[in-house]
Amino acid sequence: MKRAALAAMALAMSVSAGPALADVDQATIDAVKQLWVEQQKAFDAHDVDGVLATFADRNDIMLMGTGPGEHWVGKQGFDKNSMEVKCGDGVGSAEGNVAWFTEVCSFTDSKDGKPRNFVANLSGVVVKQDDIWRFHTMHYSQLTGCDRATTKDSSQ
Repeated sequence: MKRAALAAMALAMSVSAGPALADVDQATIDAVKQLWVEQQKAFDAHDVDGVLATFADRNDIMLMGTGPGEHWVGKQGFDKNSMEVKCGDGVGSAEGNVAWFTEVCSFTDSKDGKPRNFVANLSGVVVKQDDIWRFHTMHYSQLTGCDRATTKDSSQ
């Protein structure tokens, strides 16, 4: 359980602060945004139980990155109460008890008092369970291992 909780906390920081839900009623938009706020407050406070409470109580939830470099291992990877997230480009929608979103977010935090930042592409699915929205599936993609984007000439 502890390993799952740490994985959940690490991936939880990769969900947007305000998914742009197209053609969705305002109550759903507000509920999904509030879910994000609750999760980020718990994550920033290193509150594992609080983070896990934002996920659906189901056996089929999924948390994943794109590759082996997109995960955290071990104890908290940032200083408590140091995280800020700003999201820009994003879209989403909802039908019934399911909503989905994509976002591009910039994260700032500190580790041992030293500031850090990174950008992540995010997508997720939230489900309404017992009249409360909860995260079901989250995916994040973060470029790792290089300082700048590179292109390869396809003619070579």
